[in-house]
Amino acid sequence: MKRIFDLEYNDFMTYSKEELLESIKQTEGRTVMSETVISIMPLLDGISNAETASAFGADMVTLNTFNFDAPFIFGYDDLSTDMFGGIRQYGPLIDESITRNLLNPNYIKEFKSRVGRFIGVNMEPVPSHIPYPDGMRLSEKNVLKAKSLGFDYIVVTANPKTQIGNNEIVEGIKLVRSLLGNDVLIIAGKMHGAGAGNIYSEDVIEEFINAGADVILVPAAGTVPGVDYNLMKTFTDLIHKHGALAMSTIGTSQEGSSTSTIERFALDAKSAGVDIQHIGDAGYSGMAHPENIMALSVAIRGKRHTYRQMSRSKRR
Repeated sequence: MKRIFDLEYNDFMTYSKEELLESIKQTEGRTVMSETVISIMPLLDGISNAETASAFGADMVTLNTFNFDAPFIFGYDDLSTDMFGGIRQYGPLIDESITRNLLNPNYIKEFKSRVGRFIGVNMEPVPSHIPYPDGMRLSEKNVLKAKSLGFDYIVVTANPKTQIGNNEIVEGIKLVRSLLGNDVLIIAGKMHGAGAGNIYSEDVIEEFINAGADVILVPAAGTVPGVDYNLMKTFTDLIHKHGALAMSTIGTSQEGSSTSTIERFALDAKSAGVDIQHIGDAGYSGMAHPENIMALSVAIRGKRHTYRQMSRSKRR
């Protein structure tokens, strides 16, 4: 089995869940995930944030705020629209793209072929009393759409102010697993409070794994108050003890910090034994600073593997 930074374009397009998991394991803590917001104008005009993240070394790209009822990715779907025609013309053109995308069963597969990386999606089990777009909620309808569209993995998590607690995440994991069986990788957890109190404890981690999660989120030491290296290491060891993988997360807007801060997070997380290192979307315009994605990659796997991954981002 190839390490994730040794994969060729066709590997990213065809790997199964089990092959992806084994590739991550073989990579020995050197897998990079970048989260990107796709519902706002991207950092670079004419280039989706996912493509930029890929070009700077990400192996896995997670789409945040993807709306299954109105699928539209800025920097990708708007390439054929007239951005300079004014708001009155631009709005209807977006609506036309959404209508077209809803009828395209290969929409995400085609987007993935552009990005050339594993593509996942955030899905949020938002409590029913919290106002939230139906197309962004974790629901039976949206989970089935995620599978049919071709997402490689689903992240059951919580954006800020959603009031999602650990119980909602557990139920969300169970729903995804019951609907999709063992076909799709499930990543689960919280990288900040999300307006619903503390992150979680060792008991909660066990609940996530027992519910069916393959990978558990662990806030990187120094990103969440009270989460230091020792706690991150304790969580990581527990996750591995139960046969799951651990993913450190930078999701508290520190993805927009200095590169030296990112390097500290990265080396501490690698020392703790995590399998995947995530960097969030709150830098500029819906993604981490691109140089911070590269800094994280260089810190955990050096320039050789980072530059090779960057160079093959468009190679087919």
